[in-house]
Amino acid sequence: KGRIIGQGGRNIRAFERATGVDVDLDEAPGEARLSSFDPIRREIARVSMIKLSRDGRIQPSRIEEVVAATRAEIEKLMFEAGKKLAEDVGAYNLPNEILQEMGRFKYRFSYGQNMIIHTMEETKIGLAIARELKADVEIVRLGCLLHDIGKVISEEGSHVELGVILLKKYDFSEKVINCVAEHHEDDPFSSIESIIAFISDAVSGSRPGARYENYEEYAKRLKKLEEI
Repeated sequence: KGRIIGQGGRNIRAFERATGVDVDLDEAPGEARLSSFDPIRREIARVSMIKLSRDGRIQPSRIEEVVAATRAEIEKLMFEAGKKLAEDVGAYNLPNEILQEMGRFKYRFSYGQNMIIHTMEETKIGLAIARELKADVEIVRLGCLLHDIGKVISEEGSHVELGVILLKKYDFSEKVINCVAEHHEDDPFSSIESIIAFISDAVSGSRPGARYENYEEYAKRLKKLEEI
């Protein structure tokens, strides 16, 4: 911990500046708590801290070097994760920038549910429904795959609005964009494909065990069931 803090706190300041996370060393001996609302920054900081601790050479210039190298590694990991997610649901020839954004799902959770798992599950449900109803499978595939992409964009606005802006930038078809725009019923449904994307999202999110449940609410529900 002394090496992490450095003389006059210079090392810990350099680490926080390079990673954008807060470091708390007041935990149990041998532990450091890394705090940030951004899960990707947090992961870069976690891996960097492990590397620096093992290496032992902890000084501002070395910290910057390790954090930069780790950031490049994580960016590459995210791109591969986005590419794999797209391939797993049969979506090919997507722009690299879209694959990179999708790769951020690897470190993003919504209501305790990992976004890669949710997106894959939701897309497979959507494809099954689309085939059964003779809807446009390709529209549903992309609509489901990209419905939550706005959640990983760090700008002002709802995830629906940000997702629509991003897809328009890369010239996705109007029907695919509408699936994203309408999957929370912000706009009236314009097609059967939009309805399928909405239903698939609801099914994946509401299945038992998909999302973290508040303990107190769960206990209340059990009590009501017992009373019934």
